[in-house]
Amino acid sequence: MKPCLINTFITRSVVSLSLLSPIANAGVIDITLGNGSSGLVDEGIYAYATSIFPTQSGQAAPFNAIIGHEILTNPTSTSWSFNYAAIADTIVSATFSFGIWDVDSASSGSQLDAFSLDGNDLTSELDTRFEAGGGSLDLQYNVYSFDLDASFFADLSDGLFTADLDIGGTGLSTNALTAEVTESDNNRYGLIYSNLVINTEDSSQPPNPVPEPSSILLFVAALLGLKRYRQA
Repeated sequence: MKPCLINTFITRSVVSLSLLSPIANAGVIDITLGNGSSGLVDEGIYAYATSIFPTQSGQAAPFNAIIGHEILTNPTSTSWSFNYAAIADTIVSATFSFGIWDVDSASSGSQLDAFSLDGNDLTSELDTRFEAGGGSLDLQYNVYSFDLDASFFADLSDGLFTADLDIGGTGLSTNALTAEVTESDNNRYGLIYSNLVINTEDSSQPPNPVPEPSSILLFVAALLGLKRYRQA
């Protein structure tokens, strides 16, 4: 066999080997707590009895019930945690979001006492979003999303990520007969869902293909056969 033909044969063998090699699956962790398929629309207005109660029914705490009462008492702080296997791969990006009903940020003062993600204080950022219009109407539903930068990656990698939320202040109350909206002494709200998405290095750029053992043996056998052919 001529050298050029031998080189062609080897090249084709390498191409065939590459096609047989597996590519790692995308490294994505995507967890939703609560009712992530509620159908509620950001900034929509929803009555408790017809929309929120059935949406929360059957969900795990704190996504299963209203927190606080506009007449009796302000809500206590609440938290929820995402549990998953510890991440050994390099994290390249992450997002956190939650859907909440009836924050009433249009009422006097601030409705947010504290907010943190795994101990990282984001109270000022979320309060700014509240006061910018989210929850500006009574019975309004809003979704808030955060892009988590590299300062969160070490916290994310241990397999446990916790959100802490403390809402208080005054609220809004709608008169069922006149539809008049007035301020209430206390506040209430309902958490509908929360989502955490973590992307690792595998998901942003697949690693170089790694040949399966059977593919390597096939390639070696082909080279040995070629060698015997040349010797003959």
